[in-house]
Amino acid sequence: MPTAPSATLSRADPPPAPQHGLEESAAAAPQDWASAMVFALDRARGADAARPVLLAATADWRRERGGLSARGLAGLGFDPGRVILVKAAREVDALWALEEALKSGAVAGGIATVERADFLATRRLDFAGKAGRANAVLLRTGQANDLSVARLRWRVAAEASAVHPFDAFAPGAPRLRCELTRRRGGPLGAWIMEQDDETHRLRLAAGLAGDGLVKGGRAIRAA
Repeated sequence: MPTAPSATLSRADPPPAPQHGLEESAAAAPQDWASAMVFALDRARGADAARPVLLAATADWRRERGGLSARGLAGLGFDPGRVILVKAAREVDALWALEEALKSGAVAGGIATVERADFLATRRLDFAGKAGRANAVLLRTGQANDLSVARLRWRVAAEASAVHPFDAFAPGAPRLRCELTRRRGGPLGAWIMEQDDETHRLRLAAGLAGDGLVKGGRAIRAA
């Protein structure tokens, strides 16, 4: 995956909120896959706490990157019993499972782990998400430079944790660098996000609220 251009801190609006339909995400480097999964789960559930979230993971994904941890899900504010795991043999099966779940209206959102998806598949997922009032996320494992109807395309990397408020030698809130590399109808940007222990959601990192990272040292509006 290509290296992200350098970015500098500047005033900007918060990142765009999840919307019903399709977006895509990928890890900036192999060591960032756990961070990319955390980000995808947060985007998939959106603001809907009532419906479960589906993860359709391929056999290749599970073999190379493992599965979800119940303790980790609980730490993110997920009831492990409300995360539906579909063990798909092939990518086409993962895409089918995600599409069916989205259009059923039974899930708040869903994720499929794929290397690539053709344009027709992304259009079907976008339509299914809007029909079921759900957020669809393709968690990409390969180069994400093909045609897609996804409104947003993200690249996620782990950041050093925040400073612990009570213990300088303990890790603080986990942080992610979330770069928006493609956006239909709006400018690009990047943000440092962290886990909020009270809401169990990702938020702009404490001390950076109202700020974002933007390319080329030029402030942009990320509305």
